[in-house]
Amino acid sequence: MKKKTGKKTTTQKPRVNVTVTTKLLGRAPETKTFVLHDGRKIKNVLELVDELETMTEENFRTFVNETENHFANWIEHVFDTKDLAEEMRTIHNRIDTQRAILKKLVRELVSAKQ
Repeated sequence: MKKKTGKKTTTQKPRVNVTVTTKLLGRAPETKTFVLHDGRKIKNVLELVDELETMTEENFRTFVNETENHFANWIEHVFDTKDLAEEMRTIHNRIDTQRAILKKLVRELVSAKQ
């Protein structure tokens, strides 16, 4: 007869690994990072989302206004994501810009998982 040790045995659920191979989630080459006015560099889209969270509206307006959108240009040319860039060009505030980027990232993750 086996003695019980009091330890519970748990069944581990299998893990699902998802590899996302979308350029949007990648890192910009050093020569294509987005440089802010204070010299800090944005290397990827997630860093841009973080910067938009704390960026002042005045600072945002130096990059996005009625005639140009430097963030959209960067995303289109560095990450080859024209649809997101086009959507961003119709947006003129930092919170909606941030929201558009996050929605696109979620769509990319969901489609990669399927």
